[in-house]
Amino acid sequence: MLKPFSSQFGVPHFQLIALIVLAGIAVVAALYVASPVLIPITLAWLLSALLSPLVRYGQRFHVPASVSALVLVSLMVYAIIALFLGLIEPVQQWLQEIPKILRDFRENITELSGPLSNLQAVTEEVRQFYIMGDNDKMRPVEVKVEEENTLGSFLLANLPSLIAGLTITVFLTYFLLASGDRFLRKATQLGANLGSRRRIVRIAYRIRQDISRYLATITVINISLGICVALAMKILGVPNAMLWGLMATCFNFAPYVGAAVMAGVMTLVGMATFESVPQALLVPGAYIILSVTEGHMITPTVVGRRLAVTPTAVFISVVAWGWLWGVMGALMAVPLLASFKILCENVPQLAPFSRLLDNGTGKTPQRRFLRAR
Repeated sequence: MLKPFSSQFGVPHFQLIALIVLAGIAVVAALYVASPVLIPITLAWLLSALLSPLVRYGQRFHVPASVSALVLVSLMVYAIIALFLGLIEPVQQWLQEIPKILRDFRENITELSGPLSNLQAVTEEVRQFYIMGDNDKMRPVEVKVEEENTLGSFLLANLPSLIAGLTITVFLTYFLLASGDRFLRKATQLGANLGSRRRIVRIAYRIRQDISRYLATITVINISLGICVALAMKILGVPNAMLWGLMATCFNFAPYVGAAVMAGVMTLVGMATFESVPQALLVPGAYIILSVTEGHMITPTVVGRRLAVTPTAVFISVVAWGWLWGVMGALMAVPLLASFKILCENVPQLAPFSRLLDNGTGKTPQRRFLRAR
């Protein structure tokens, strides 16, 4: 019979809990402090898991993994540069128009408020009367605010860290793709005997296959949503439809939070594009319809129940990783959570965590463990 976990280490139960809490705090602090290095490493691992099926497919036709990896990474870098150069101008224009968009939005809300707007105007006149009094010598001071290049200043301030992060991501992605199954072959040395080594290899292959399939499926779904959003914006007459489609694709990697932020952005875009409020609300309405259709009909059907994660865990993961690593952490939160769930499904010792995260019946497919043994 196994001894309690605390007695195995020879420490009282409350001291063990305190050690676990301190270790958790230390891990969180390390993740926060080391985020400039860990973010590109994690992104490179996710990209390698996404692109590894293409490398293995090329190996079937005797294409070396290093050549396939070089081609894929080059295409990825070219796509990033092309998107950046193509969208930097419309992004800059919208950033400069944000103050005007907010003023127009506030004016539209004021018009809809009816009598409350008159009350606000009277209150403002009374306030000015008591402040200015009857002194005609007091004149408002004209203040000129110089516009600054918001996007340019941001890129200039963060240019070294951006270049370092992109460099780490690109080179590490290439090395992971070019290495192929080298790490899996070395992982067999961790087993004590031939049976345990075979089990390690089977579990590792299954985890890699499931993660690659999940990431590829989610990426295709998000890109499809972005294309539909871009087409909808083009039909409605919203300028820079490609920009909003790209934003919808990226933000959809962070469910709930990303959709809420994107709906708010599309509301401001609609108010800035159309003068009529009902016509302006068609812009966020179209996005919400597409997002709800994707989230409640397409993704559950395509991904399946086995890889479905409870919404509570998804929301907590997005908030936690967003707090630790910012926007990139929020975008990578769900792929990381799904990868952890896949790992738990294939390792019997971690099966309770899989049942905790499962959004289906809560039963872990034990037959997968039996085949892996």
